[in-house]
Amino acid sequence: MDKSDKTYRILSAVMKEARHSMDHEDFEEAVPKLQRCLQLEDEPEGRAAILDDLGYCSLRLGWFEEAVKIYSEYLTILPSNNDGRFYLASACASLGWKNDAIRELKAILTSDPDDVLARHGLALCYRNMGWMKESLEEMRKADACAAKYGSPDEKEIVESSLAHLEEEIDSGDDDSTKIISFLILLALAAKRSRPRKKM
Repeated sequence: MDKSDKTYRILSAVMKEARHSMDHEDFEEAVPKLQRCLQLEDEPEGRAAILDDLGYCSLRLGWFEEAVKIYSEYLTILPSNNDGRFYLASACASLGWKNDAIRELKAILTSDPDDVLARHGLALCYRNMGWMKESLEEMRKADACAAKYGSPDEKEIVESSLAHLEEEIDSGDDDSTKIISFLILLALAAKRSRPRKKM
């Protein structure tokens, strides 16, 4: 067996184990396996698929700075991939890097104005900036997009966020950081539940 065949077999086996761990939401167990795969994979498209999984594990584990590095590298390979840009924006938002998150979400919406979760994320970022009017306006756009184009999960997330936002504005209460973090996590799960795109 030549070296490339051996490497391919190892890579396939380790990747299968990593995806099995991810399917069982054991993200911490998947990380070293995915890192091993990255060491073995030379092809850009193969690296992108591994980086996508590794970045997602980092997000779910709350390793947001690591996720920013991973998705930044991912986007050097696939710069027009909106899912990768959404995950990068989610990591930035979770770190409180609101301007970076807003920039990434606006980039998504430039190419796909009907991306429900990007609109939802932008509304949350505006809310965290204290721009309540802009946040409410964007969340209503997200709600309209969800009604037309959204999955059932996306519709539920946006409806819930819109209700929380309207309640927050009506009550004058602006301490909903835990709710915002929870909604970001829900959006991540909804985005990932779509079938993976082939690279």
